[in-house]
Amino acid sequence: MTRALVERLRALTLSEQVIAALLGGAGLLLVEIRFEHREALGETWHAWLPLGYLALLLLAGGGALIYYHRGGRKVLGALFGLAMVIGALGLWFHSGGHPLHALGQVATAWLSSPGSDGGVEIGSQPPALAPAAFIGLGLLGLVSCRKG
Repeated sequence: MTRALVERLRALTLSEQVIAALLGGAGLLLVEIRFEHREALGETWHAWLPLGYLALLLLAGGGALIYYHRGGRKVLGALFGLAMVIGALGLWFHSGGHPLHALGQVATAWLSSPGSDGGVEIGSQPPALAPAAFIGLGLLGLVSCRKG
């Protein structure tokens, strides 16, 4: 790395460093979800929601991070708040509109012996709690964007 880049990274506040790390994680999440949704993208419109959101977060969030102290913090706060909405919608869609039932199915895995399917055929439904990653991303981002 160049000396100027190293100095710029050292000048970032802890909040800015955490947000930069979250944006990096969002980039990896974008790649993974594009792979995992490869079939669903041709079947339903809502499979595109996390991809569109993550692209928006990376583009607008990257720009907002540059202007963190001049209004960018508020933009990032809104973007991370939107992550929680996307996560809640994802939980709804992944569970077929029955998130509590899906949570119960996930909980039964703890009662099943290792190696069994726990009464749920493997690959028959999307992972019910995977979209909760967006809720976690949003919470971490919001905490990092708070003033103080």
